[in-house]
Amino acid sequence: MIPFQCPYCGVGCGLYLDERGRVRGDRSHPANFGDLCKKPLYFPGVLRKGRVPRPLFREDKGSDFREIDWEEAYLILSEKLRVLSPDEVYFYVSGQLLTEDIYVINKFVKGFLKTNNIDANSRLCMATPATAYRMAFGSDGVPCTYEDVDDADVFLFIGSNAAISHPVLFKRVLKRRKGGAFVVTIDPVRTETAEMSDHFIQIRAGTDTVLLNSVLYVLHRRGQVDTEFIERYTEGFEEALKEAEKFPPEVASRVCGVGVEDILLLADLFAEGRKVISFWCQGLNQSLNGVMKNLALINLHLATGRLNGRGCPFSLTGQPNAMGGREVGYLSHGLPGYRDVRNREDREFMERFWGTSGIRGDPGPTITEAVDLILEGRIKLLWVVGTNPAVSLPDLNRVEEALEKVFLVVQDPYFNDTSAFANLILPASQLGEKKGVMTGSDRTLTLCEPFSVPFSESKPDWKIFSELAEVMGFGKAFSYGSPEEIFEEFKKTTEGRICDISNLHYSDLPARWGGRWLYGDLRFPTPSGRARFHPAVFDFPAGESEFVLITGRLKNQWHTMTRTGKSPELLKGEVPPFVLMNPEDCGEIGVEEGDRVRIVSKRGSVERVVRFGNVKRGHIFAPFGYPREFGEPTNLVLTGRVDPFSKEPDLKFEPVKVVKI
Repeated sequence: MIPFQCPYCGVGCGLYLDERGRVRGDRSHPANFGDLCKKPLYFPGVLRKGRVPRPLFREDKGSDFREIDWEEAYLILSEKLRVLSPDEVYFYVSGQLLTEDIYVINKFVKGFLKTNNIDANSRLCMATPATAYRMAFGSDGVPCTYEDVDDADVFLFIGSNAAISHPVLFKRVLKRRKGGAFVVTIDPVRTETAEMSDHFIQIRAGTDTVLLNSVLYVLHRRGQVDTEFIERYTEGFEEALKEAEKFPPEVASRVCGVGVEDILLLADLFAEGRKVISFWCQGLNQSLNGVMKNLALINLHLATGRLNGRGCPFSLTGQPNAMGGREVGYLSHGLPGYRDVRNREDREFMERFWGTSGIRGDPGPTITEAVDLILEGRIKLLWVVGTNPAVSLPDLNRVEEALEKVFLVVQDPYFNDTSAFANLILPASQLGEKKGVMTGSDRTLTLCEPFSVPFSESKPDWKIFSELAEVMGFGKAFSYGSPEEIFEEFKKTTEGRICDISNLHYSDLPARWGGRWLYGDLRFPTPSGRARFHPAVFDFPAGESEFVLITGRLKNQWHTMTRTGKSPELLKGEVPPFVLMNPEDCGEIGVEEGDRVRIVSKRGSVERVVRFGNVKRGHIFAPFGYPREFGEPTNLVLTGRVDPFSKEPDLKFEPVKVVKI
């Protein structure tokens, strides 16, 4: 039996491949205790479908690719990187890579190319909660673990359809519900999660900050805040309360399109529940107001002392190793061990550790900012590793223009939409073909063993960058003989940090860093040692529209379907591309279920088949992950608005019109 972590959502389920080549759940793994969902069952069957067999190159994008060997690929890259300045190159990596891959890439870029022009697709999902956690607690990392599900009596799901996006975790919650726990879901769509909840609040998209502020208002007016906890362990409560007092229930009810009784119920649960866990995902994160939404929810936990044995604000990680990427520091501001390029001591430590100098002290541009810089001619080489921005980024017409203009390197196991714009395609090995570590949502590290040889001429991502480093004269710092050597180096960067894994070896995994409760002593890594309230200021996209488009996942597909879309079993019911609409809205514009419509925004339009659903009036829902193989990507109609703090794109609120075809 060969153990590995599921390559899809961030729950981090432990799996293994049995003697007959079937995927099974690992009963000893603390994330899932043997449970699993449908998606990984078909992973072995698509492992080798649609793969990139060997390096492919074309200088001119109008020409055909020609096959080259790895030596020539490295010579092309080394020449490009020597000629271009550090500010003219950019790297875009993935939370689906193994930790060892990410560590080597980050070391190569920030330590030796001496540029912070690197970002990850976590910018599209986890940048917001990571920012909010740092603002509130002084550090990233979820404060509790899955163990806390097993004795909680109140669960709040907000902006999360966990029943399909994190199904194994949701089944664990349902087990508690059978034991008497109360489950509430807040969402503009009556999702599968809402259907299995005790209470559903159908909120107007984008207004979560108002709703949560109003709950804080009610708790304070009733005298139900935990004054002792606030005084002993927090700061900034009065400023946060001043903002919340703008939204009494009657006001919030009108803004959010919910009942006053819904707001009072939430206040009751925070005040009277024994242990309250709030789960959230992209419905809060992918927003112009995302960090404020996160902080408004964290404020409720701080106001009622809902940490450790009494509760937890639990952000659900979007990708299988987004947490590992955060440990490594793969966003444009990060360094290993939860360090920050803006901190001089952090930079100096990593320079000594890596044996280099000159780590930049300013964060690089985010991926959406990099698109602008490409179009301005300031970034001339873009290297994409393990992700598919030609489908997943917002404002895709603009993204396509940038991909056409830049010298593009695509490093991936599979051909995808982004490959069509590439100058150089590098075949990467994937999970199942290489060894390494991933970290799930609750800080549990899992060792992934290979169960297949690498496809054709593909190589692990860490080896591609290590071999290029040798060609460029950095070889001494990248002379790794195995992924375990990389892990042993990386873990030393975490010693004494909040994400300390310095005592762990491959043989110890699965194992968790930070203990059950990250702040069990209620001391926080802030200057004062206290957790911090923040005023959760409400901002709302301006402009009138016929409908508001919100986006989300498909049940059986993963992100842009690069892997799962190759499985016929997982495609059933997911194609053709559809839009979910309220039947009453459809009646008013003369649309029937099964009709084809065009969704039109200021940025572009896409065609979809109508399905009826319980969607709040004035809203429509369309899955975001369709590649061009199945139709027009949804993100063609989305704008480039971003949260001002996290720089995460607003993918959950787009004014659109719906036109029957």
